[in-house]
Amino acid sequence: MENEEPKVPRMMHPAWKKPAHRLGRRAALEVACGGALALFTSAACGTTAGVSPAPPKPVPLRSASGPARRVELYSWFDLPKDDPRSRELSGIAWDEAHRTLWGVQDATANVVPIIPDRDFRRWSLGTSIELRTNFPLDLEGIVVLKDGFIVASEKGPRVLEVDRQGKLRKDIALPEHFANARENKSLESLTMDPAGTYLFTTSEASLRCDGEVATAKLGARLRILRIARADGQYEEHAYTTDPLPHASGDYGVADLAAVSADDLLVLERGWTHGAGNTARVYRVKLTDAATSCLALPSLGADAPTLAKELVIDLATLPAQGLPAAKQQQQTALLDNFEGMAVGPRLPDGRASLILISDDNGRSDQFARILVLALG
Repeated sequence: MENEEPKVPRMMHPAWKKPAHRLGRRAALEVACGGALALFTSAACGTTAGVSPAPPKPVPLRSASGPARRVELYSWFDLPKDDPRSRELSGIAWDEAHRTLWGVQDATANVVPIIPDRDFRRWSLGTSIELRTNFPLDLEGIVVLKDGFIVASEKGPRVLEVDRQGKLRKDIALPEHFANARENKSLESLTMDPAGTYLFTTSEASLRCDGEVATAKLGARLRILRIARADGQYEEHAYTTDPLPHASGDYGVADLAAVSADDLLVLERGWTHGAGNTARVYRVKLTDAATSCLALPSLGADAPTLAKELVIDLATLPAQGLPAAKQQQQTALLDNFEGMAVGPRLPDGRASLILISDDNGRSDQFARILVLALG
């Protein structure tokens, strides 16, 4: 995002198809996604075409039959600045089988294992895996497979499957219109549903064919893409980000995290000079047929977009005990959060959501891990 080199889109395959601080111990073994986020309700507050409203108040999370749930800051940890593996970490994914958080670096084509201690009080960095390709990459998203990874590159844009040694297996085709992504505003996200049936991604800002980037009055209009892993079939839904929180700046979608095959968390992230970062997590359900947009050549103002509910605005979380921000920020907790993943169950039974900030290789930013407790 900030102070990054321009990233030039590459034409994709013409494959149109229809459709710490206080970290608790890991509790019972679960594949992180499915059971952990059954806590989310199905209610949503609408956001449709046109002007996006001011960010709503968070809706309390509820279990299927239990009391209202809250989102709390469970822990934070800053990775060492003098370690090159901490630099420019973007997308992340939790690997329950190996009890490891995998991250990708956007400046170097590396997959980095980030390993918690037994009590989740500290994180250490394992041996990086370098992706071996004959084309440039700018990694921004990652999905964990049993024997490899799927990664999203902003350069291209591309979605690639690789093995655990970093060797390319295949290039996953995208709809042609993703070749219209703006420089440095292309694929910034990647996630997979708990069953491993679908991949999800979207661009950071609107594709050129779909309108302008976010302004202080209007949010950006994006296409959330769902790819069936079995046959490569596509489905798209239109989504509108919040407007810029200030008169100027940069704002878009930084990552996605799948709760189920049609239920997503969306990390919206922004930066404004002199004001700092914004980071908000929303939830959407891809069940509204009216928001389907694969067949649309452009997303006009009359195209319906997904309803979304605010899960948490990171600016509202307590920041006691954190070091002072190195830039102007609303709170000491905020930084350039670009990665988000559904994490393991916490010792008290609550679900977790993990976020990581990309330090852009700068001395005035943190490579920070947040663990949020849901419940």
